[in-house]
Amino acid sequence: PPPPRPLPSPPPPSPSPPPGTAFTLSLTIASTVADFGEEEQANLTSALANFFGVVESYVAIESVTAASVVVIASIFEPSQVGGAGVAALMEQATAAQLSSALGVSVEAKAVRKTHASPPPAPPPRGGGGSSSS
Repeated sequence: PPPPRPLPSPPPPSPSPPPGTAFTLSLTIASTVADFGEEEQANLTSALANFFGVVESYVAIESVTAASVVVIASIFEPSQVGGAGVAALMEQATAAQLSSALGVSVEAKAVRKTHASPPPAPPPRGGGGSSSS
């Protein structure tokens, strides 16, 4: 019999993201958790990336909870971007501007700079990130 073939090599690790700063954005959206499923979260992720001028993989929906709908999103900004773009936009953006740009009715927002680090790993798709009551 022929000799056994060696196992394929594992894929190389993903390149390290550039250094930068992560921000946390809390949005209160006029909706319900049941109506804010995976598709709505994906649309919001894309809209947040577009609004803040970062790549989509640098935006993560951390949680979606009831109270209308409170969405906690982290947004990573690489250092070479300048470091003030996302922070300034987050602070200056009004609920009305965010509503228009994100395609959801934003009732309130809160912002906090979380840490200087690489972006979070994107959450696995298809795991169901919302619950219905």
